[in-house]
Amino acid sequence: MYAIDQIKEYLKPNGWMTLTNLKKEIGLIAEHINVDEIIESAGVAVRGKIALKEYLVVLTSERLITTDKQKKLIAHNYEEITQQIAIKKFNTVEIQFQFNKEVIELSIAQNDTGKVFTQAIQDKLGILPEIQMDSEERKVVQVMKPIKTTIDILNGKEQLKDKGSIFKLSQNKQGEVEISVDYHNTPEVFRLIKWERVENIQKSAFDIAGWSLIGSTFGNAGAIAGAMGANIGKDKSVATLYLKRLNGEKVALVIKCDKKVLEKLSMLIVAEGEEVVAQTVTEVQPSVADEIIKFKQLLDEGILTQDEFDAKKKQLLGI
Repeated sequence: MYAIDQIKEYLKPNGWMTLTNLKKEIGLIAEHINVDEIIESAGVAVRGKIALKEYLVVLTSERLITTDKQKKLIAHNYEEITQQIAIKKFNTVEIQFQFNKEVIELSIAQNDTGKVFTQAIQDKLGILPEIQMDSEERKVVQVMKPIKTTIDILNGKEQLKDKGSIFKLSQNKQGEVEISVDYHNTPEVFRLIKWERVENIQKSAFDIAGWSLIGSTFGNAGAIAGAMGANIGKDKSVATLYLKRLNGEKVALVIKCDKKVLEKLSMLIVAEGEEVVAQTVTEVQPSVADEIIKFKQLLDEGILTQDEFDAKKKQLLGI
């Protein structure tokens, strides 16, 4: 009986109509509150697209408890809730989280009482604010939108488990990307650590070889420089995708980008909690890059053969 009174007290600001309509749900949830469980807040969520219908949500010290459309009890233990976010819409806020691999959504109307209850849920589930605040500890909550694009891999394709020539990248889940090769049915899943854009191949082809990260943990710097050098003279941008397999193995893919691909990459959401990729540069001496460009011009003019150019480039890069 005490639990019923507590829930009703939290719901009073919503008005007597809410208390009347939710009488059965209040009794059902109160009946299943454990003796050592503390009721910390209660409010209403809404379902339906046209005629919105209220249903009860109760926050306790251990669980988030609500009911389904058949007014049956549903309880979510906090320790099993993951990937919680808040999405602000026109006149509601949607609380989304994953529980036992199922995505749960709570839509809360943003009237005076709804705003208070939304904040209570966000505080309990540890959802950060949607708007960037002054505090460095707060950040923007990003909303996931499915992203798909075909990528032209300049370097790193040999690190993919399948062999082929057509590579498609997609993101359907925050922090993860899927890469499919040709028309294989099962794409490979990677954690997306970050991606970096290099403005122009002609300008930056050889600078990328100096990134100590690529040379040590993400692949062969010389091979990447070679891939860049092969594209000198083409007015294209490039980007490097820093990925991690689910077993922890690191993979870097250098891809050629046009404006459309860069727009897609800019929409990708990186994985949270991953290490920040170091950007310390051990620079390739400008004279080395200049020398290779000079020899490339000699190759284009027919003064050097391809074998002579390749040998000279390897010598200059130390590979």
